[in-house]
Amino acid sequence: MNKTIISIGTAVLLATSCSYLDIVPDNIATMEMTFQTRTNAEKMLYTCYNYIPSTASPWGNPGIGASDEVWNCMEKTFYYTNETAFRIAKGLQNTSDPYLNYWSGGQDGKNLFIGIRDCNIFLENVDNVPDMTQTEKNRWKAEVKFIKAYLHIWLLQLYGPIPFVDKNIDVAASPEEVKVVREPVDQVVSKIVTLLDEVINTKELPDVIRVRDTELGRITRPGAMAIKARLLTYAASPLFNGNEDFAFYKDANGVNLINPTYDPKKWETARDACKKAIDAAIAAGHDLYVFDEPVNNISDTTFLELTLRHTTTKKFGKELLWGLGKRNTRDLLGIARPALTDYQYKDLGWCKMEHNPTLGVVEQFYTNHGVPIDEDKTYDYKNRYEVIDVPKDHFYYIDTTARTARLHVYREPRFYAWVGFDNGKWFSMEVEDDKHSQVLHCKNGELGGRTLQNYSITGFYAKKLIPYELVITQATHTGELCAHYPFPIIRLADLYLLYAECLNECKDTPDAEVYEYIQKVRDKAGLDKETGSLVDTWAKYSSNPDKPKTKDGMRQIIQQERMIELCFEGQRFYDLRRWKLCMDYLNRPVMGWSVTESDETFYTPAYIYFREFTPRDYFWPIKLDDLYRNNKLIQSPLW
Repeated sequence: MNKTIISIGTAVLLATSCSYLDIVPDNIATMEMTFQTRTNAEKMLYTCYNYIPSTASPWGNPGIGASDEVWNCMEKTFYYTNETAFRIAKGLQNTSDPYLNYWSGGQDGKNLFIGIRDCNIFLENVDNVPDMTQTEKNRWKAEVKFIKAYLHIWLLQLYGPIPFVDKNIDVAASPEEVKVVREPVDQVVSKIVTLLDEVINTKELPDVIRVRDTELGRITRPGAMAIKARLLTYAASPLFNGNEDFAFYKDANGVNLINPTYDPKKWETARDACKKAIDAAIAAGHDLYVFDEPVNNISDTTFLELTLRHTTTKKFGKELLWGLGKRNTRDLLGIARPALTDYQYKDLGWCKMEHNPTLGVVEQFYTNHGVPIDEDKTYDYKNRYEVIDVPKDHFYYIDTTARTARLHVYREPRFYAWVGFDNGKWFSMEVEDDKHSQVLHCKNGELGGRTLQNYSITGFYAKKLIPYELVITQATHTGELCAHYPFPIIRLADLYLLYAECLNECKDTPDAEVYEYIQKVRDKAGLDKETGSLVDTWAKYSSNPDKPKTKDGMRQIIQQERMIELCFEGQRFYDLRRWKLCMDYLNRPVMGWSVTESDETFYTPAYIYFREFTPRDYFWPIKLDDLYRNNKLIQSPLW
């Protein structure tokens, strides 16, 4: 039995014990038994998978619950509690007991270094399992190497410079050898990429999952390549590439932990990784999703809406490169769904109504012409909050007998597919055809409004997260059948936009190659049908017609496209950080409609929360207790 079993997580003194010797397992025989049979080894494999943080968790994933995309009516109610991610969103992170502490565990965060330790134990011992073929051992080792790399990536995104745990520390190590240090970001990225390349180049991972009943959610080679591409794009972005704001942040030897010198070659490396990942994904059969379910009597408009909605909630559609099912998606669905009927209003297990898009995010969606609402020359942006009669040609989207805010009309298809709003229509399998979709009512006293302790504090709902198959009636309840969809960790549209971004950063002026991949995403979203291209769309409708023709302008377009296309999927939180745009976006007031009103004054913008994002908030703090136990550790900058 290999005796190098002390985890680096414990070496950083992440466990509650005060002595590094206290963490040596008492029952060595139990670990030996783990690798005596294939069945036990497989349990260890799934244990490693279980360390992957749940990306669908509104309280465990800061990308879901700590961004400016959504807001809750309060931290804790009778039906729902989010006292971790939501407190980070409010600017209440701290050093005494950090929220979502993925360094040493606590406050809804796992100690990921323990997960890395278990990955290392698996890699050191799986070859000893007698009743497995070498082919299967090689695949499992590739999977666990990937998990080990992904856990490092998760830590890197939150903490920046971290220790990279190549091997577990021997039980005979001295206390000083146990005290590890934070390594420069560039060095950590290089080591993670080396590990991922071992996985990708040996081709031990399958290109597609063939045993779908038991293996869906396990990593594939295209998925691993996509995660590598995202990591390299992150490393090439302003937060880690030429960030002079943190030039003071150095280790004990005076080495910069975050590189203040810009290196354009990082974008080239990321570009090449994105293209290889795209080619591998296409070769494996991945493509942008088009609705493929047996639903009859729907219009082309509703077909497009279902294409957009089902992209996220379909169980392992062809656009998904990697996602994990049954990991808090039921909880997320429950807090995102409004009550549309009296019966649903009473079913608080499925209609808690807490996960609400902010007004700022609602306004980021384009007009029906495919340009920002403040750029469209035909859109009355100044009077966007004015209450008007619903245009008759909006009958697929809005109750045409009602009145609504101008902000809700003449918007792009993704707005209607992904955002629920007052008097907006909500298609589901509860209705016979799309012309008679249910109508959402959000004013005070109405079913989807402020009638319970839990309610939409913004007046909006994240429809994107709700499967259209969800039916909640007295006769039928399909909640458990459709709730556990695999929440997307990365999908092909995300990869296309990363590639477009990298291409743009590698060129002095955008060209056809830059436009090609963002155009694929826009075409799927039903944009640019009239003009044929985003360049022509901007030329015809935007007050800034040359915006796509400049590098800076195209960068802004790509960034907004990502914030729209990937909304509510947890990417905006990390994108704003890597772009170094948090000081702008996250210092804006959180706003919504005036949900206390029961008449048309409901459509008055209301301030909900004022917060302050400071440069220190770009990185998670390490708990003070961990610093006391390991005097070689450096606190995150400015904490």
